[in-house]
Amino acid sequence: MNFKAYAILSSLVPGFLILLALQHVLNVRFDKDLVVAYTAVAFLFGYIMNTASSWLEGFYFWTWGGKPSSNLLKGKGIWKVKFYESEKAMELLSAESWNASPGPDELFSIAMRHANGEKDSRVEDFNALYAFSRVLLTTSLIGGIPLIVQSYHDWRYYLVVLPVIIILWLRCKQRGYYYSKEVLNSYLKKKAS
Repeated sequence: MNFKAYAILSSLVPGFLILLALQHVLNVRFDKDLVVAYTAVAFLFGYIMNTASSWLEGFYFWTWGGKPSSNLLKGKGIWKVKFYESEKAMELLSAESWNASPGPDELFSIAMRHANGEKDSRVEDFNALYAFSRVLLTTSLIGGIPLIVQSYHDWRYYLVVLPVIIILWLRCKQRGYYYSKEVLNSYLKKKAS
């Protein structure tokens, strides 16, 4: 089994954040002699956060007004990410589908099949950044809400936690669009060559 740096960090960072939130909520003091145990528990919590973020992806798409890949294929971008080749991409992808009227999910999966595994491609990096953004958003929701509930009377928690959740929500949305655009651009580049 090979662990990449991304795999380790994407579990440890959210895991430690959840561990810190739990220690605060449960009034558990930090013990420097348990650093190795904390690291193992943080990795487990991070793994659970990764799983939860995957399960919540449909909810996130709903809050964003649809899947980034589907929206880009329909010609709908966001203020930071536009895809100007949607009609061309739809035409080329539809030609590769066995289905007479394929949906955006099917078309995007065809583009992913072409884009994944490409040499010198940035698709894998964009996917990792999107997944990391998604797990940080999930971690801020799961870790931030108990902090606010426990300290509902202290306005400073609202001042920190709510903006963090909003910023991470927006950044995760942007990362989803960047990833989808990169897949579609890689597909078009491959078809042009």
